[in-house]
Amino acid sequence: MDPQVPTSFIPKKPLVGETSRGGGGLVTFLSILLFVISLAAAGGAFAYGQYLDSALASKDESLKKAEGAFDTRSIQDLERLDMRLDQAQELLGRHVAPSGVFTFLSATTLERVQFTSLDLEMSGDGSAKLLMAGVADSFSSLALQSDQFSAAKALRDVIFSGITTDSSGRVVFSVSARVDPSLLSYARNASGAEIPQN
Repeated sequence: MDPQVPTSFIPKKPLVGETSRGGGGLVTFLSILLFVISLAAAGGAFAYGQYLDSALASKDESLKKAEGAFDTRSIQDLERLDMRLDQAQELLGRHVAPSGVFTFLSATTLERVQFTSLDLEMSGDGSAKLLMAGVADSFSSLALQSDQFSAAKALRDVIFSGITTDSSGRVVFSVSARVDPSLLSYARNASGAEIPQN
């Protein structure tokens, strides 16, 4: 046989040209890397979910223990007591103490002036109308008493009227004024707060 003649009809080299593997290898690597990262993220999310479930179960158990530590009847009694205290505080806040008027009058009435009658008419806003009749030893004492009442913050719209003299020479008069609600407040009087005089 001739050495130049091939003995086999199967080609020794591939018939198709070789392809470049550089671009395909990078895409495959990035795909695998993205897949591994997504698996890690899914595993982390699953682990975090398990952690949250166990923490929730633990908190629920501690809440049940805490609820068991309190007696339901005692809690109801405390709630009723709280409501009663709120109502009592509201009642005391609205309660009127006319004794504040007497304390104010004893502090601001001059020695030479005396009141012979007093009428206190309460109004809906917590204030009151004060009507008094009195006598003074002179017109100057009455003028000083008028100045004393007019300067007082506890009285508003002070009006002296019906000023005359009686047979003994004393000055007879009438006074009307609006009393500030703070002067009539039981809570203020009970706390010993100072009466606003000027």
